[in-house]
Amino acid sequence: MAGPDSEVGEALGLLGNPTEFVYGRWVERDRFGDTDLRAAVVDAAATLRPLYNELEGMIREEAVKAKGTGDAGVPPGGRGDDELARMVAQWKEQEKYPNQWHDQNHDQRERWAEMLAPDSIATVGLDDLSQIWKKKGGHNYGGAGVKVQLNQTLRDFGSAEYATFLESLHYLCWGSDPYARRIDRLLDKSDLGTRGLGEALVMKLLAITHPEDFLLIYPMDQRQGVLKALDIKPPSGTLGERCVATNRLLIDRLRGHFPGDRWGLPHDPIGVSFSAYHILWNSGQQGGDLDRAPHVDAETVGDRLERLAEELLVAPEFLEKIVELLKDKGQVVFYGPPGTGKTYLAKKLAEVLAPHPSRMKVVQFHPASSYEDFFEGYRPKTNARGEMTYELTPGPLALLAEEAETAPGQHHVMVIDEINRANLPKVLGELLFLLEYRDESVSTLYRAGDEFALPKNLWFIATMNTADRSIALVDAALRRRFHFVPFFPNHGPMEELLDRWLDHNGEPSWVGELVANVNQRLEVELGGPHLQIGPSHFMKPGLDKEAVRRIWEHNIEPFIEDQFFGDLKQIENYRFDNVYRRHVSGADLPELAEPQAPPDPGVGTATDQDPSDR
Repeated sequence: MAGPDSEVGEALGLLGNPTEFVYGRWVERDRFGDTDLRAAVVDAAATLRPLYNELEGMIREEAVKAKGTGDAGVPPGGRGDDELARMVAQWKEQEKYPNQWHDQNHDQRERWAEMLAPDSIATVGLDDLSQIWKKKGGHNYGGAGVKVQLNQTLRDFGSAEYATFLESLHYLCWGSDPYARRIDRLLDKSDLGTRGLGEALVMKLLAITHPEDFLLIYPMDQRQGVLKALDIKPPSGTLGERCVATNRLLIDRLRGHFPGDRWGLPHDPIGVSFSAYHILWNSGQQGGDLDRAPHVDAETVGDRLERLAEELLVAPEFLEKIVELLKDKGQVVFYGPPGTGKTYLAKKLAEVLAPHPSRMKVVQFHPASSYEDFFEGYRPKTNARGEMTYELTPGPLALLAEEAETAPGQHHVMVIDEINRANLPKVLGELLFLLEYRDESVSTLYRAGDEFALPKNLWFIATMNTADRSIALVDAALRRRFHFVPFFPNHGPMEELLDRWLDHNGEPSWVGELVANVNQRLEVELGGPHLQIGPSHFMKPGLDKEAVRRIWEHNIEPFIEDQFFGDLKQIENYRFDNVYRRHVSGADLPELAEPQAPPDPGVGTATDQDPSDR
């Protein structure tokens, strides 16, 4: 092909008149009939792409200089370049970028790119290939998730099936179809799809082999979140089309701030990717990133915490302290008597920290809970021939860990209700080690050849009823790995919660006085605050004497009878009519002994101290 004034050259070169040029590969007439034109065009385009990107970048830079405002190429409605430049500069200063971490990620990508090269990918072994999604640490060129199902699928493959899988990867990375078509086919289980191979890993493979076109932001919702933060409308189309378009829009918008990668790429994909995450974290589009405080503006999350505090009628400082404890260890336990709002607050707080449903899970432990239920285990299934087989199936923790691994800029929260009802060493297994050592990985029970690590952006909020089991009996190793936050009706943040609720909702104040007085006596009679009456029993509209009587007789008295089993005199003392006359009407009934100073409600723990340190 040539322009009007072009000439035939011996090799690639600039041809044409001053207003146009042709840069291509010549094919002699006598060879034209034998040439695979489609393949030749694709090959020439791939060869010329770096030059095209460089020329386009020079044109954009000249446009920026000419305008003097730095907003050349801003998509319609996009965030102005001055603000964007400030945010990128903030990130570079914060990370001292480029740094050693950048170099390590680049080196890792180059090693994997060599392994996935067109003439190498067909012979790569499973152990080497799986390192792309198994490798842990801060220099693995972005996380693509745990891939439990894919690991199992590939282990079950015979040599022919594995070879077919590698052919699919070759097509994805080096096929002649447009990127979008290749992505759609690899994610279609009825076409070239493989069980367990999802969007995040497909994006990572393309980011390794084509860093000029794909970023280290593998989940679609992450890329769309950055686009929204930049006031750019996310594209539509098939999943493959949207994958390509979201990458291109972000690259076009940010590459001017990371030009001339020193390894010869048209821009720095690592800098573009992680500055984009910084923009996402600061925007509030995904709930902010609390793990990177104080240099990340967490105002949006702070506002939500303040609103939650108003809703729950607790001090904002209490919720902020819990967040600080989560940032410190990654896991906390709310402990106290039943009915003190532990589970309700845990779920509400998790919704603030991880607003999207895919980023938050609630599980309840019980005596039959097992490692297989919580993390992963083999489950029976019937294959296509009707035969019974067993398949390694991820549990809620493995699934949420995979979500967290693919979204490093977002916090994920697991709420474990009644954690002390399970046999924790049996349920947690080697995960107990990972709770403390988030930077390390271990071989798990059913994946001896694979490494698993708990992502740092996965937090745990557990609850524990002290009426079921004293905190003193909890395994010391578990206590060392969690911060413990007490929830007691007459002490700490929950003190007078019922009074605040009654006043806020226009309900009679005598209810709060009655419950507080009874709890004060129970604390003396039962040797501590762990067996008190929780306020949530009475946090219901329409309270009057008869409504409170029903609650007392059907919820509180059975609890009292259990605690004072066989002591009829004590049980009678706590019947509703006697309690009401004593604490509301002031009738002259036999009084119990005056309460003495109660023991420390923490039983060796405190909100701001690890229980194992005493």
